[in-house]
Amino acid sequence: MKPYQFGIIGAGMYGKVLMKWLQQDERARIVWVNSASEATTKAAAQEFGIEKWATDYRDVLNDTQVDAVIIATPPFLHAEQVEAALKARKHILLEKPIAESRESLQRIVNAVESAPSLKVLEASCRHTRLSQKFKFIKDIIDSGKLGQVYHIHHNSLGRTTFIEYNPNGAWAMNKKLAGGGPFADRGVYDLSFHLGLLNDVPQLKSLQSFKRNDLRDMSKLVNFSDVEQHGAAWMEFDTGLTYYYENGGGVHHEVPNETRLYGTKGGLRFHHYSWDPNEVEFFTTENGELRKESFNIDMSDAPDDSQAIITHFLDYLDSKIEPLMTVQRAAKHMEILFKILEG
Repeated sequence: MKPYQFGIIGAGMYGKVLMKWLQQDERARIVWVNSASEATTKAAAQEFGIEKWATDYRDVLNDTQVDAVIIATPPFLHAEQVEAALKARKHILLEKPIAESRESLQRIVNAVESAPSLKVLEASCRHTRLSQKFKFIKDIIDSGKLGQVYHIHHNSLGRTTFIEYNPNGAWAMNKKLAGGGPFADRGVYDLSFHLGLLNDVPQLKSLQSFKRNDLRDMSKLVNFSDVEQHGAAWMEFDTGLTYYYENGGGVHHEVPNETRLYGTKGGLRFHHYSWDPNEVEFFTTENGELRKESFNIDMSDAPDDSQAIITHFLDYLDSKIEPLMTVQRAAKHMEILFKILEG
């Protein structure tokens, strides 16, 4: 088969990661690269050997030979670019977070639903539903060993912020451009993992939250910052599930990413990212005796998370699988995060 012809919209840090893995799959060929900066775009074109480059993403979309695009731009650009890409009849792999505002989120959902023949995958299944950890833990839950999962407890707190991870990502410190701080950045992964374990059945019923952004002076690192540095939410769902969720970057604490699941027959404790420890602890009672087991998930043959999402998107284009993160599902998660950030 002729390889899918790809255009890359957004040649920043993560755009380049996806380009690397896309070029390693014989089903794909990158023919265009775009970003707003001429220097960045030309450098990416040279690095990856791409013939065509543009600072206007519409040049990519106007090429009728392009089958699909990866949109790896900041969230405030997503709605406009998704609408334009679908109008140009391109399939889309859309980077997370899906949108920076409810208005943009609705525009994206409307555009996707108006183009049912085109395939759109949202990226928050990376690190989550595509991972071996997710499959291992979900198998335990589906086996019935936990009984009914009635409570989720998750926290992840660090002292550093996004700009210290990516010095070129000043947009991520501006709520109007990014949608939020750690909750928009990591929160889409956390909800994708946790609610996916329960087959996305629970629907949010009520939520209480707080957030603070006055813990660190960011003026030496970035000209403007108004995103949350610490926050937490207590959520109740229509199935009876409760969920305590705490997240932060810029907090005067360090708490490793940890999830605890509580069930009527047993409980689990684990760290869900691929770079975290691979141990899963299982707590239960058997014949009146307290029992604890520890499992170590073998990740030795696991593909890189970004390689996995490229493979998943190409499999989706080949009609081999259904997408693990639709725009509609990602929108439900983002709506929960918007409600947390309103606290």
